[in-house]
Amino acid sequence: MPTMETLMCEITAKATLHDHELNDVPVLNPGDWFGKTWLLEIGGSYSPLFLVVEADTVQDAIEELADDERYGHLICVDDDDLGDYPEDERHYGPSGQVLDLDHLMIYGQEGSKTPYPCRYCGGGLSEEGMLPTEFYCREDD
Repeated sequence: MPTMETLMCEITAKATLHDHELNDVPVLNPGDWFGKTWLLEIGGSYSPLFLVVEADTVQDAIEELADDERYGHLICVDDDDLGDYPEDERHYGPSGQVLDLDHLMIYGQEGSKTPYPCRYCGGGLSEEGMLPTEFYCREDD
């Protein structure tokens, strides 16, 4: 039987953005912030990367992304490139890393229970998936 940690890694999301269906979107921090989800778009252009992050605020979502082992490098500036970022214009992550937020877009309604509605899938969930607020409240076996 898979562990809860393994199930969390397998959770993806389904959502709609401007009449486009998004499927198999990786979820960071599933079940850790009351089902309050944000949609992050990294890169823009023709093939952006979408991520769903559970967090209280936009700033918290950025911090979750910055500290994420798999995706954090997409917004964290390499030490070799720090010279390109003037000190008085830098954004910092929770671990002191310099962040490049120029190609990050965050979708969600600040101050709402579910800033960006979606459904969680995978990780042993039923085929129709589950709302993040239900996922947070579920009973673990």
